[in-house]
Amino acid sequence: MDTISQKYFDIGECIYCHKKECKLTTEHVIPFALGGNLILQNSCCENCREITSKCERNPLNENWAEARACLDYPSRRRDFNNEDFTLEVVLRNGDKKTLSLKKSEILGITQFLEYGLPAIFTGQNNSGITVTAVSTFGFGINLKEFQKSHDIKQFSYSVSHKQNYFETMLTKIAYGFVIACWGTECFEECFVLPSILRKSDDIGLWVGCDSEEKILPKIGIQNGKNVLKLGIFKPTKSDKQLIIVRLKFFANTETPEYIVVVGTLNKEFKIK
Repeated sequence: MDTISQKYFDIGECIYCHKKECKLTTEHVIPFALGGNLILQNSCCENCREITSKCERNPLNENWAEARACLDYPSRRRDFNNEDFTLEVVLRNGDKKTLSLKKSEILGITQFLEYGLPAIFTGQNNSGITVTAVSTFGFGINLKEFQKSHDIKQFSYSVSHKQNYFETMLTKIAYGFVIACWGTECFEECFVLPSILRKSDDIGLWVGCDSEEKILPKIGIQNGKNVLKLGIFKPTKSDKQLIIVRLKFFANTETPEYIVVVGTLNKEFKIK
């Protein structure tokens, strides 16, 4: 299993469509909005950037905005220090009210979807993604203090998960991490590119959770914002070696971990 410490790499071609003779921009492996500083320079053409960047908007700008504000994660377009966050509440006297809160006043509630193993391991003929559980974490002020300070009886919180964007973001991060560690030449076959480019709807084959550590050992609670680990898994009765990335966001907490089966390892590739 590999980890990586270098921060900047010059790729020289689009990692998605492999064009070279075009304007190339940089890619953050972990999105900038989550504090990512592992950067692939000259690695994405403008057309692929337009396609692949869409998957980050729903999870990061909508569903995880409060957590990012509480944890002082960066934003190119939003000023979390001056932004108002709204919350529908019912006061103890029965009145309904919409609170308008600054980032120092919010609960920072964030929801994480959990899944079973990727379908490639289960033998199920199911290329869609199946949610098995939902975890909710708060990264802001203490819940009891919050209720007491506003005299709250109850409140409601909801999120909208759109078009498998979160799962696509996972595959994009995992693919970029493999490129950063081993380059494009490591692949015999890359499974996830069609999903990242929105050309296929088979993401459930490649993305999931591995809570029982059947595929790779857990990352566990770690220092830092986000942790990724790269590993190889050889299925029984197969000569293929699967390239797998395990991911954990908000790594110093008990948030769920995800695995992405990125592709198969080129038999001629030598892991250093």
